[in-house]
Amino acid sequence: MLQVTCIHLDNGEFALYLNGHYLASEDGSGERWCLDDIRERLSLLPGVVMENVERKVPEDEEWSWNDVADSVFPLPDVTARSMTVDAFKRRLSRYPDDALCCGTFWLADDFLSLDDTLDEYMIEAAMERAQDSHDANIGLNWDALQCAIDEVKSV
Repeated sequence: MLQVTCIHLDNGEFALYLNGHYLASEDGSGERWCLDDIRERLSLLPGVVMENVERKVPEDEEWSWNDVADSVFPLPDVTARSMTVDAFKRRLSRYPDDALCCGTFWLADDFLSLDDTLDEYMIEAAMERAQDSHDANIGLNWDALQCAIDEVKSV
Protein backbone atom coordinates (compact mmCIF):
# COMPACT_ATOMS: atom_id res chain seq x y z
CA MET A 1 0.00 0.00 0.00
CA LEU A 2 1.17 3.53 -0.75
CA GLN A 3 0.81 6.23 1.90
CA VAL A 4 0.83 9.88 0.83
CA THR A 5 1.37 12.26 3.75
CA CYS A 6 0.95 16.00 3.42
CA ILE A 7 2.58 18.03 6.20
CA HIS A 8 1.06 21.51 6.47
CA LEU A 9 2.80 24.36 8.30
CA ASP A 10 0.91 27.27 9.82
CA ASN A 11 2.59 29.68 7.35
CA GLY A 12 0.98 27.99 4.33
CA GLU A 13 3.95 25.87 3.34
CA PHE A 14 3.49 22.14 2.92
CA ALA A 15 5.41 19.07 1.84
CA LEU A 16 4.35 15.75 0.33
CA TYR A 17 5.86 12.44 1.36
CA LEU A 18 5.21 9.06 -0.26
CA ASN A 19 5.78 6.19 2.18
CA GLY A 20 7.98 8.52 4.22
CA HIS A 21 10.09 9.62 1.22
CA TYR A 22 10.17 13.34 0.42
CA LEU A 23 8.35 14.05 -2.83
CA ALA A 24 7.92 17.82 -3.10
CA SER A 25 7.08 20.96 -1.16
CA GLU A 26 5.49 24.34 -1.80
CA ASP A 27 6.30 27.58 -0.07
CA GLY A 28 2.78 29.03 0.10
CA SER A 29 3.37 31.50 -2.73
CA GLY A 30 0.58 29.93 -4.77
CA GLU A 31 2.96 28.43 -7.30
CA ARG A 32 1.85 24.87 -8.03
CA TRP A 33 3.62 21.76 -9.22
CA CYS A 34 2.55 20.37 -12.58
CA LEU A 35 2.00 16.67 -13.18
CA ASP A 36 5.29 16.38 -15.06
CA ASP A 37 7.16 17.71 -11.99
CA ILE A 38 5.36 15.19 -9.79
CA ARG A 39 6.11 12.36 -12.24
CA GLU A 40 9.79 13.31 -12.22
CA ARG A 41 9.91 13.40 -8.41
CA LEU A 42 8.15 10.02 -8.17
CA SER A 43 10.71 8.51 -10.55
CA LEU A 44 13.46 9.36 -8.05
CA LEU A 45 11.91 7.32 -5.23
CA PRO A 46 13.33 3.88 -4.44
CA GLY A 47 11.46 1.01 -6.07
CA VAL A 48 9.44 3.20 -8.42
CA VAL A 49 9.45 2.03 -12.03
CA MET A 50 8.19 4.55 -14.55
CA GLU A 51 6.44 3.60 -17.76
CA ASN A 52 5.38 5.90 -20.58
CA VAL A 53 2.44 4.79 -22.71
CA GLU A 54 0.94 6.65 -25.66
CA ARG A 55 -2.66 6.45 -26.80
CA LYS A 56 -4.91 8.41 -29.16
CA VAL A 57 -7.57 10.68 -27.69
CA PRO A 58 -10.81 8.66 -27.55
CA GLU A 59 -13.41 9.58 -30.15
CA ASP A 60 -16.26 9.66 -27.61
CA GLU A 61 -16.75 13.28 -26.48
CA GLU A 62 -17.54 12.12 -22.95
CA TRP A 63 -14.40 10.00 -22.49
CA SER A 64 -12.73 9.70 -19.12
CA TRP A 65 -9.19 8.77 -18.12
CA ASN A 66 -10.52 5.40 -16.92
CA ASP A 67 -11.59 4.68 -20.52
CA VAL A 68 -7.99 5.20 -21.63
CA ALA A 69 -6.58 3.32 -18.63
CA ASP A 70 -8.69 0.29 -19.52
CA SER A 71 -6.67 -0.04 -22.74
CA VAL A 72 -3.40 0.25 -20.81
CA PHE A 73 -4.36 -2.04 -17.92
CA PRO A 74 -6.59 -4.65 -19.55
CA LEU A 75 -8.51 -7.09 -17.45
CA PRO A 76 -7.37 -10.69 -17.52
CA ASP A 77 -8.76 -12.64 -20.46
CA VAL A 78 -12.34 -13.31 -19.50
CA THR A 79 -14.27 -15.95 -21.35
CA ALA A 80 -17.26 -15.59 -19.04
CA ARG A 81 -19.84 -12.83 -19.30
CA SER A 82 -18.86 -9.41 -17.98
CA MET A 83 -21.73 -8.85 -15.55
CA THR A 84 -20.99 -11.77 -13.21
CA VAL A 85 -19.62 -11.92 -9.67
CA ASP A 86 -16.49 -13.52 -11.14
CA ALA A 87 -15.98 -10.64 -13.59
CA PHE A 88 -16.63 -8.12 -10.79
CA LYS A 89 -13.95 -9.79 -8.64
CA ARG A 90 -11.54 -9.73 -11.60
CA ARG A 91 -12.09 -5.99 -12.02
CA LEU A 92 -11.38 -5.52 -8.32
CA SER A 93 -8.31 -7.80 -8.50
CA ARG A 94 -6.20 -5.05 -10.06
CA TYR A 95 -6.26 -3.32 -6.66
CA PRO A 96 -4.53 -4.54 -3.49
CA ASP A 97 -6.76 -6.31 -0.96
CA ASP A 98 -6.25 -3.53 1.58
CA ALA A 99 -7.23 -0.72 -0.83
CA LEU A 100 -10.18 1.30 0.43
CA CYS A 101 -13.23 1.18 -1.81
CA CYS A 102 -16.91 1.93 -1.86
CA GLY A 103 -19.59 0.84 -4.25
CA THR A 104 -22.96 -0.70 -4.82
CA PHE A 105 -23.66 -4.31 -5.62
CA TRP A 106 -26.81 -5.43 -7.46
CA LEU A 107 -27.85 -8.94 -8.37
CA ALA A 108 -30.27 -10.44 -10.92
CA ASP A 109 -32.93 -10.77 -8.19
CA ASP A 110 -32.87 -6.99 -7.75
CA PHE A 111 -33.68 -6.50 -11.43
CA LEU A 112 -36.35 -9.20 -11.28
CA SER A 113 -37.98 -7.47 -8.31
CA LEU A 114 -38.56 -4.50 -10.63
CA ASP A 115 -39.67 -6.55 -13.64
CA ASP A 116 -40.27 -10.28 -13.29
CA THR A 117 -40.65 -10.72 -17.07
CA LEU A 118 -36.91 -10.27 -17.68
CA ASP A 119 -34.88 -13.22 -18.89
CA GLU A 120 -31.19 -13.77 -18.14
CA TYR A 121 -30.02 -11.96 -21.29
CA MET A 122 -32.23 -8.93 -20.65
CA ILE A 123 -30.99 -8.74 -17.06
CA GLU A 124 -27.38 -8.79 -18.24
CA ALA A 125 -28.10 -6.13 -20.86
CA ALA A 126 -29.84 -3.95 -18.26
CA MET A 127 -26.91 -4.40 -15.88
CA GLU A 128 -24.47 -3.38 -18.62
CA ARG A 129 -26.65 -0.38 -19.49
CA ALA A 130 -26.86 0.68 -15.83
CA GLN A 131 -23.09 0.30 -15.43
CA ASP A 132 -22.24 2.13 -18.67
CA SER A 133 -24.60 5.06 -17.99
CA HIS A 134 -23.80 5.34 -14.29
CA ASP A 135 -23.86 8.94 -13.07
CA ALA A 136 -21.86 9.30 -9.88
CA ASN A 137 -24.00 12.29 -8.88
CA ILE A 138 -27.06 10.04 -8.81
CA GLY A 139 -25.64 6.59 -8.15
CA LEU A 140 -27.04 3.21 -9.02
CA ASN A 141 -30.40 3.25 -7.32
CA TRP A 142 -33.80 1.66 -7.99
CA ASP A 143 -34.75 4.41 -10.44
CA ALA A 144 -31.49 3.99 -12.37
CA LEU A 145 -32.07 0.23 -12.59
CA GLN A 146 -35.63 0.73 -13.79
CA CYS A 147 -34.44 3.21 -16.42
CA ALA A 148 -31.86 0.68 -17.66
CA ILE A 149 -34.55 -2.02 -17.82
CA ASP A 150 -36.87 0.27 -19.74
CA GLU A 151 -34.14 1.15 -22.24
CA VAL A 152 -33.27 -2.50 -22.83
CA LYS A 153 -36.91 -3.45 -23.29
CA SER A 154 -37.47 -0.62 -25.78
CA VAL A 155 -34.79 -1.93 -28.15
